[in-house]
Amino acid sequence: MGILIGVFCVVIFMDWRYYRIPNVCILAGMTAGLVMAYRTCAVAGLVEAVGVSAVVFVAFYPFYLMGALGAGDVKLFMMMGCYCPYMGTDRLIHYLLVTMTIAAAISAVKMIVYAESRERLLYLMRYLRKAAMTGAVDAYQVNKEQKRCVVRLSIPAFLSLILMCVGVYA
Repeated sequence: MGILIGVFCVVIFMDWRYYRIPNVCILAGMTAGLVMAYRTCAVAGLVEAVGVSAVVFVAFYPFYLMGALGAGDVKLFMMMGCYCPYMGTDRLIHYLLVTMTIAAAISAVKMIVYAESRERLLYLMRYLRKAAMTGAVDAYQVNKEQKRCVVRLSIPAFLSLILMCVGVYA
C-alpha cells in the first residue's frame, strides 16, 4: 500500500495544481495493483483485478459523460479496482462509499460557506428535475473557473484510503 499512498500524493498535487490526474500516475498505481493481485491470487487474482476495474469503469463512465466526474476520477477509481483481490470486494465498495461520503461532506461545507456553491446546488436541482420530467440527460455544466464549486475527488479518495489503512472501516 506504500506505493499506492505515494501515487496518491502525486495525484493530489497534480489534481490540486492543474486539475488533471496524469495517466502515468494511474498506470503506476494500476501496475502495482495488478502485481499485488497476481502475487496474492496468481492468474485468478489478475483476472479478478482487470474484471473489477472494468466494472468500476462501466459504473462511473456515465457520470463522466454527464460531466459530473472527470476522466481522471474515473481512472482513479479503476486503479483502486486493481487492488480488489488484495483488499476484497467489500472493502472496495466501502472505500468507494466512504470516498463519496467525504466528497458530499466537503460539498456541503462549500455550499454553506460560498454563495457560488449554493448557486450550483440550485443548478443541480433544476438539472435533476429536468432529467426526471423529460428523461433527457444533458451534459452537466461545470465551470472550472469557479474554483469554490469544484471538489477534487482525489482528496476524498486519499482520505478514504487512509481511513481504510488505519482500520476505521473494514
